[in-house]
Amino acid sequence: MAPSAGVIRWGDQRARTGPWRAGSSVALLTTVMDAPPPSREFVRRCLGLLAEQGFQKVVTGALSLEEQSGFLDAGFTVHEQLHLLLRDRSVPLPPFPAGPALRRAWWWRAGRALQVDAAAFSPFWRLDKVGLKEALAATPLRRFRVAMSRKRAVLGYSICGAAGGRGFVQRLAVAPEAQGRGVGKRLLLDGLAWLCDAGALQVAVNTQIGNDAALHLYLSVGFREDPRGLCVLSADLNEVSVA
Repeated sequence: MAPSAGVIRWGDQRARTGPWRAGSSVALLTTVMDAPPPSREFVRRCLGLLAEQGFQKVVTGALSLEEQSGFLDAGFTVHEQLHLLLRDRSVPLPPFPAGPALRRAWWWRAGRALQVDAAAFSPFWRLDKVGLKEALAATPLRRFRVAMSRKRAVLGYSICGAAGGRGFVQRLAVAPEAQGRGVGKRLLLDGLAWLCDAGALQVAVNTQIGNDAALHLYLSVGFREDPRGLCVLSADLNEVSVA
């Protein structure tokens, strides 16, 4: 078993890995789309490899109930609970609100998008350049758009992805000074319309428990909450056995 392009493989099991943030002693270890849920033995092997690489702590991506079992059995605990929301393609899209122009987010605009991200999210959830690249590479099809003011300031951005008939709102961030003005809804509906054209039969998004503004936005455009939810798990490599 060895890492390959950010993926650890063992038999038919796979997991994505890498630094949680650039230069961090915290590693990301999470599932791979269409791979079986990781077993306890596989997760422990991954932890051993990450410990050898010098990481001190490991966090997962947002995991479903079915995906959590192997991680919990290997010594992970719940770091944060998330709302899971789903939207079926059959639900009509609401009217597109007026607002700032939406533009393709060429890479030269990524720095400004990350500034918005840093202002919109708490430190644990903020993306850096590595995290942004991973979000864009997570699905074979993706849409990266920014909302621009008349003075060409980036007010918000969104990343949506599609794979195998499924759609994902991977990131939606609005600058604090632009919140409450319909920027997020405009970006979200643009992404949902694109996902419909891309053939997504259902779209998923998650948001933190307690982020009532985001939850209200998603519910207002036709998402429904899945009561199973999602969890981000974590493990301290100094406290769990990796033998």
